[in-house]
Amino acid sequence: MRTFLAFVIVMCLVGGLYLLGGPSFFWPDRLDPSHGVLLSGVSSKLLGAGLLLVSALGVMAARQAAHSGGKPAPKDWQLRYFLLLVLALALIGTAFSVGERGPNPDWRAPAGRQPT
Repeated sequence: MRTFLAFVIVMCLVGGLYLLGGPSFFWPDRLDPSHGVLLSGVSSKLLGAGLLLVSALGVMAARQAAHSGGKPAPKDWQLRYFLLLVLALALIGTAFSVGERGPNPDWRAPAGRQPT
C-alpha cells in the first residue's frame, strides 16, 4: 500500500508541476471520445494546482499515519485536511468548468462508420 501511495504522490507531483506551465491538451469524454474538454492556459494551471494539492494531502496523510501510533488524528488536523481536500476538488472542478468543451480535434471515425 505504501508503494502505491508513493507512486500516486509522485505522479500527482510530476503532473502538477508540468501542468503549472499551462500546456494545452485535450481531455476526451469518457463515454464519447469524439467530444471532450480542451484544457489550456488558466484551466491547465488550475488542474496542476489541484494535483499538487492532492500530492501534498497524500504526504500529510502518510506522515500522520506514521507518527500517530494508531491513534486518530487531532480534530484540528482533520479539519485542515478536509478544507484542503475541498479546495483541491474545487480547483480540479473549476479547471474542467473553465476548459473549452468541444469536438476532439484528433478524433477519426472508425472504419465502416459514418461520422455524425
